[in-house]
Amino acid sequence: MAGRANVLSDCAAVACCSLGAPFKSLERFARATGFGRFMHYLDVAELRAQPAPIIFFLLHFATPDADKAETLVGLRQYPSSKVRLAPVVLIAQDCDATTFLNYVQMGFDDIVCLPESPQLLIDRLARQINHDIVYIETADYFGPDRRRMEVPGADHAARLSTAHMHTRYIIHRSMADGPVILERQDHWDNIVH
Repeated sequence: MAGRANVLSDCAAVACCSLGAPFKSLERFARATGFGRFMHYLDVAELRAQPAPIIFFLLHFATPDADKAETLVGLRQYPSSKVRLAPVVLIAQDCDATTFLNYVQMGFDDIVCLPESPQLLIDRLARQINHDIVYIETADYFGPDRRRMEVPGADHAARLSTAHMHTRYIIHRSMADGPVILERQDHWDNIVH
């Protein structure tokens, strides 16, 4: 990390997990990746007193899947765009492809499988900042565009949409402005008039 500034040093990491071993594991992760602040979600009141431009929400793989999904929904429905559009990252152990795809479809911004080098983790998390990211909103989902990603090829039949309405957002997270929506497009797919 010598000679390279770590953009995460100005960010906060919030652990969305039980206290004890999962919390300690996420704390070690936050320290290794250089987050400026780390706290449990029960202590987020301190973020109101000293706001961070970008907040990363970290979930631990040991959290039951139903709780992971409930946490994601709660964050994505939060009234403040600083929370609703914040990166939500699952810290996982190495897992099989089916489990990984299940996590992707839940709507995490990233799934980090450990162990991995701290610099690779920093680089990976830093991609959530100062880049345009596509989010999709449907009747039952709001998060990164993950539609049918397990299907190879853009022209694959399973990638063709069924008739439904969705909204496509371009979001951008910057240290100056925090997370913002740059563009919104409403779509009706395959509707026959």
